[in-house]
Amino acid sequence: MIMTTETFDVAVAGGGPAGATVALCLARQGCRVALLEATSYDLPRYGETLPPEVNPVLRELGLWEAFLSLSPLEAPGIVSIWGDPTPAEVDFVRGAHGPGWHVERNRFDRMLIAEAENAGVQVHSPRCVNTCFAEDGYWCVEGLRSRFVVDASGRNGIRLEGTADREIDDRLLAIALSVSYASNGSRDLRTYIETTSKGWWYTAPLPDGTVIAMFITDPVVYREEGILINDQLKAAPLTARRLNSGSVVDQRVLHITSSCRREVCGRTWVAVGDSASSFDPISGRGIFKALRDAKSAAAAVAASLIGDMDPIQLYAGRMRHEYDEYVRQRRLHYSAERRWPEHAFWQARRK
Repeated sequence: MIMTTETFDVAVAGGGPAGATVALCLARQGCRVALLEATSYDLPRYGETLPPEVNPVLRELGLWEAFLSLSPLEAPGIVSIWGDPTPAEVDFVRGAHGPGWHVERNRFDRMLIAEAENAGVQVHSPRCVNTCFAEDGYWCVEGLRSRFVVDASGRNGIRLEGTADREIDDRLLAIALSVSYASNGSRDLRTYIETTSKGWWYTAPLPDGTVIAMFITDPVVYREEGILINDQLKAAPLTARRLNSGSVVDQRVLHITSSCRREVCGRTWVAVGDSASSFDPISGRGIFKALRDAKSAAAAVAASLIGDMDPIQLYAGRMRHEYDEYVRQRRLHYSAERRWPEHAFWQARRK
């Protein structure tokens, strides 16, 4: 048995965008909140592109000025070669919400945590959540005690009330590269997406002058056929031109699932962000989804703390509905690429 020392209204497991935003919103509503994050926000992280829809969400959360202080890089649009060799462009700037943004993830996450701390959240970092169990009407979380637990720990989630099972629609593997350049020069700030017979490329610039590049493929294709990056670049001329003059300074392999937690909430716990449902990078909605869902989850948690369970059930139902719709749209998108019907990657996405 772990001896508990402090009691909180809410303990949040995970300090990424979803966890930090839930904690921030709850603290602003007068809740006593503890947040436990496994890292110190200093591990190598790849950047991310935020869609224009994030702009009103950041303003609603009162984070706009803090966000701009990060000097994010404007993302004016997307150039996509998918289903047709002719590039198609989506122009963000002329849209209702203005441009999207390229951000450096560690700086972005630290900004959110700083705002949460300013609101009164007690942050414990680095502190991994290895133990979380209910006892005497409270949750015991790594030596802390709380009335409610928010699982924002990522795609695997933590086991609460005996469950963390997930429904998995697809598994992908990403070979992620960080590419640096001797001189920034004049850069195209758009995001590029380009398919090949074995998967697809995603590339985007970052504020520090580097470019993040990911080749997304199938784990079975990677294991059984092998992936040579140079071959995949030869098959993707748009991507090759962007990366041609750069040097790879970091490379790693990431596993990605499209999945949804079978149970998103209980009476005294809720999952948010990737712990609730995780999306394919092709959706481009990672951080936007995390911030938006965290805002809704915080309101539902606050209601649960005073005995109103309806909002948390509505939140869980909405997460399920949105995931089902995402799966439908994602399958339609992958089925639009028909140039390599005999190749394993695209065959698997059509099933």
